[in-house]
Amino acid sequence: MGKPFYYFSKFLYGLGRPFYPTKVIGRENIIKDGKCIYACNHLSAIDIPLTQVHIPGYRRYIGKVDFTEKKLSKFLLGKFGVIFIDRDKPALSTMREIFKVLEDGQIMIFPEGTRNKSDDCTMREIKTGLALFAAKSGAPVVPVLIYRRPKIFRKNYMYIGSPLDVVAVKGRLPSAAEAEAITARYAYEFARLRVILCDWVENKRWKKKNRLKEGEVPPTLAAFDAEHPVPPVGEAAERS
Repeated sequence: MGKPFYYFSKFLYGLGRPFYPTKVIGRENIIKDGKCIYACNHLSAIDIPLTQVHIPGYRRYIGKVDFTEKKLSKFLLGKFGVIFIDRDKPALSTMREIFKVLEDGQIMIFPEGTRNKSDDCTMREIKTGLALFAAKSGAPVVPVLIYRRPKIFRKNYMYIGSPLDVVAVKGRLPSAAEAEAITARYAYEFARLRVILCDWVENKRWKKKNRLKEGEVPPTLAAFDAEHPVPPVGEAAERS
């Protein structure tokens, strides 16, 4: 019943769309078909409806096993298609289910592992699960950033970044060191995306008069790139 309930809930969430006005930037980066992993920061329970409504297509969501403690949430989220995972000791059957989905489908993961209590898009520590799923499945990772905690009638912004393909060796689970290196790279990419999103919002880059010229880089992004070298992955990480 996953898909029917998913689209039914998407319809219901869509009715509430005017209450949470959200401008989406980077729609051209959406992967509509084929396997991919959407990875999003996690600020509130509204994150699931927001991403479901604004990012077209069907995908499975990864949720904490804690949600199964209450019968109602277990029932509803289960019908929705959520895959429950114990992040400390993931069951082999759960991992197999995720990799099965990623053979030709899509998942949405909140890589911080829990809600971020801040009111901005600064990411908490990213867990290595994202690296494990991406490496084993070979699926590209599409980063998604919600600008601030969704509040009723408050304008918000969602940035969908370019797909990331940073895994050097695909088709197998990475070693602990490899997973750490890949995770560090994802953390870097999310931090960089945050700079881009903040520039978009603060300077209203969607307006014609505020657009950057082709090839022009925002000063804040240039400063970030100058101060933060790209973390190495694969053999380069082992040599560093």
